[in-house]
Amino acid sequence: MPRRSEASSRLRRLRPTAALALLAALPFLCHCSHRTDIAVIAPSPAGSSPSLETTPFPPAPYPERGRPCVFTGVETIVAVGDIHGAYDAFVDILKTMGLVDRHLRWTGGRTHLVQMGDVMDRGPKARAVIDLIRRLEREAEEDGGAVHMLLGNHEEMNILGYSFETKGYVTPEQFRDFLPSRLRDRKDAEFQSQAPTYQEYNRLWQEYMDGNPQARDLYTNTFNRTYGRWLAGRPVVIKINDTVFVHGGLTEALSVLSCETINASLSLELERYLRKEDFDWAWIYQPRGPLWYRDLALTPEETLRDEVDRILANLKARAIVIGHSPAPAYGLNPLRGRFGGKVWTIDTGIWMKDGGTRSALVIKNDEIRLIMIGKGEER
Repeated sequence: MPRRSEASSRLRRLRPTAALALLAALPFLCHCSHRTDIAVIAPSPAGSSPSLETTPFPPAPYPERGRPCVFTGVETIVAVGDIHGAYDAFVDILKTMGLVDRHLRWTGGRTHLVQMGDVMDRGPKARAVIDLIRRLEREAEEDGGAVHMLLGNHEEMNILGYSFETKGYVTPEQFRDFLPSRLRDRKDAEFQSQAPTYQEYNRLWQEYMDGNPQARDLYTNTFNRTYGRWLAGRPVVIKINDTVFVHGGLTEALSVLSCETINASLSLELERYLRKEDFDWAWIYQPRGPLWYRDLALTPEETLRDEVDRILANLKARAIVIGHSPAPAYGLNPLRGRFGGKVWTIDTGIWMKDGGTRSALVIKNDEIRLIMIGKGEER
């Protein structure tokens, strides 16, 4: 597997053709209308020339690993969309929904909390969000409940070191939090002594991050050593009662596979990458993979209605819940599910200062409701 610096060079060589893939996958590079007829070109992990995606996805799956991803008999489910470092907004949601007390200890009992992925990037406190989720995961299990953090495309991008390729994804605060402690403390003291204001202090960190590829590599290595391996084991797809949860979405081809198979296939490839094995990516960084797929959120309903019915039939589910495609950016109305309540898009821009909304999806007594709690993150 190429080193991160080599991967960065390859991504730069792919432009402008790779811009088609990025425009389809990364919402804030443009606010143009969704195009379903654009051929997507994906980065080639093996270093070969990029080509139009002509081979079907998914490829041959990996063996299942026995990690549970189907849960039944759950009375209450609370799902929270993309957080993107908005720790304070996330805490506010958890308190409002009665899942934690003022000391941030689990009070949700047997409730299942699903966080839809994309904790990383754009906001300042991704590490604090992950640390909280990891602790609540243990506390909920002891209380008969569960906390499920799904893998999102921004977690995948940080594992691969790709988040630096888009300016504004890795904030100065996030960069600082995942550096080796000795380097972080030394630079922190240096910048605090030079900066009269917090804004200036952050600017110094931004300049250090932008101008120091060695420090960016240290960030990625430290992130992977301390958090990347745990994140690589997060589920991609889970099913609770008769509802499926996945960060981006599922194509009809993916929907015939079990969640155990999908989870194992992506997890094993990420683990191989973290072990620095040399192999051709089949599941990592796939435009039509479950972390990146947007058609369930953006394709006109009349175009995809029959396919959605087939997907749900394959999944033996009544609804599918997704994040990834922020409602404020795409003009979606998350209060009502798409396709007659069969698809729920719950990235409401919790992390957005302007236009975002703090929200939680609640499923109880066969009723699905998206509860709007307040404005997005204030920072």
